Amino acid sequence: MEQNLELKTQWGTTEQVRLEINQYMNNACIYIGLVSYEDSCPEPYGDLTVNLDGKVPDYCGYVDTNNMPELEKFIEENRIGTFTGLVKQSGYCTYPLYLFDAARLRELCPDGMAIYERNISKSSTEVKHEHKKSERTR
Repeated sequence: MEQNLELKTQWGTTEQVRLEINQYMNNACIYIGLVSYEDSCPEPYGDLTVNLDGKVPDYCGYVDTNNMPELEKFIEENRIGTFTGLVKQSGYCTYPLYLFDAARLRELCPDGMAIYERNISKSSTEVKHEHKKSERTR
């Protein structure tokens, strides 16, 4: 069952949010969004991850600290992920790469994680199949 989390904003307010999990279309990297549940009506709040060029390992994503600098603290407080020590520059911004805790994400957004994990499993199988196919044609 999805759970509300508290996001302490840079403006001193506290928002009740839930995670939304999906994938970016161009690189299949994990997308994590925040949905506000003010007045029991779901409304998009913001993006926890940002889509940068290239592919990162499964369960990893760049955190959008440019638009919401409080996200790293939010991730730590809610035990959602761990900073990898890697960052990526895009324009004038530097984005930290996080490894998200799969078990915790399954707990917080079971439906979104089920789809994400089914998709990464499927693409992993396709890559292995293509590799075996290319070995046979050598």
